Amino acid sequence: MWHQFLSNKRIGSSRPATDARDASRSEFHKDYDRIIFSSAFRRLSDKTQVVPFPKSDYTRQRLTHSLEVSCVGRSLATNVYEMVRSEISEFVSQGDFEAIVAAACLAHDIGNPPFGHFGEKAIQDWAQEALREAGFDSLSDVERSDLTLFEGNAQSFRVLTRLQMSNRRGGMRLTAATLGALVKYPRASHVEGTSCYRKHGCFHDDSELFAEVFESAGRSADQLGQFGRHPLALLSEAADDICYAIIDLEDGCKAGLIPEPDAMEILENLKAGSTGSAQMPGADRLSMGRAMVINELVNQCADVFQSHMTNILDGGFTGPLINRTPAATHYKTAKKISLQHVFNSERVLELEAAGYQAIQGLIKILVTAALTDSPSGFDLHIRKLTKLRIDGDQSIYQKLLACTDKVSGMTDRYCVELFRKLSGHAQI
Repeated sequence: MWHQFLSNKRIGSSRPATDARDASRSEFHKDYDRIIFSSAFRRLSDKTQVVPFPKSDYTRQRLTHSLEVSCVGRSLATNVYEMVRSEISEFVSQGDFEAIVAAACLAHDIGNPPFGHFGEKAIQDWAQEALREAGFDSLSDVERSDLTLFEGNAQSFRVLTRLQMSNRRGGMRLTAATLGALVKYPRASHVEGTSCYRKHGCFHDDSELFAEVFESAGRSADQLGQFGRHPLALLSEAADDICYAIIDLEDGCKAGLIPEPDAMEILENLKAGSTGSAQMPGADRLSMGRAMVINELVNQCADVFQSHMTNILDGGFTGPLINRTPAATHYKTAKKISLQHVFNSERVLELEAAGYQAIQGLIKILVTAALTDSPSGFDLHIRKLTKLRIDGDQSIYQKLLACTDKVSGMTDRYCVELFRKLSGHAQI
């Protein structure tokens, strides 16, 4: 079973998969390199992780977050490889196994719009309002859901398989193993029944390539069109969960939004003795605590993976690994503290509100330029300025996706500045 999960078949390519042992540089390491050299990955350097437009250069953005998640994912893969070495060492090395998870983690946020989850909400709210108007009757239920439930995870899959290297089928043509390990929610946005996943992992426009990934990795769709999760997707998710809570806690403390004693207490609850001596400088205690707690959570998540291995391989395991760890309660407390003190802080809310206006304003401008049959001079200018490609073969749904593609690919700063220029607003 593991052999199919570790398929190095390149999605979108007609070439047969090669023997992973025949090349000095494996297909999985090539995946990692393709992602890290992509323009979409570079743009993460100016996308919000915790605080938009941070005043300190210490605060992480999506790029540094993704690199850190990739490191944690590699550590998780190292632990799991030792558990299954006897089963898989014949056809995949430890380095290749680690590269699959590291590459998936590297790309996990590559489709996030400006201003993170608040950017997703801006697109969703725009769609819910816009699609009530006349002219959108041709959209199917799943096409409507793609827009009203716009999801950064689905956009990540789209960026990798359609938007980057868009001149060929499969885009970057990553391996089935890497793409399978990327997808947290292997289903479409609209499900005729009760879904086992709270979100979706692909848009209808990308469903053919999405199915190809899971079929290549040995998964079959259920009666609702959902696939069982790729086993390594659980490791990618765990790496993100660990970094999201612990590193956001550290960033919030460094930004002065979370009291240092509160952060120390949470880290100590997660691993006793992790913050060292009270005589140490606070910054050193915080850094040491973060490192030791991450290591502890990596070990605990790997233990959960091993305990539930059979269910994971069968595709029946639900929920994140971290929710089954001994540290789950204190982990949830860490997330709650970050939400209360950082994401609900006045400064973050003000900046997110500005980003919300910019995203919605730009989408409205783009959609007008995309859908009109008789484009004005301004519409043509917008298409040229944003490189918005519209042709007669596209459906209304595809034209709308082209607009969300453009906005979601923008950095925070570019999004706000472009909206200011196009709308004539004062600088935000």
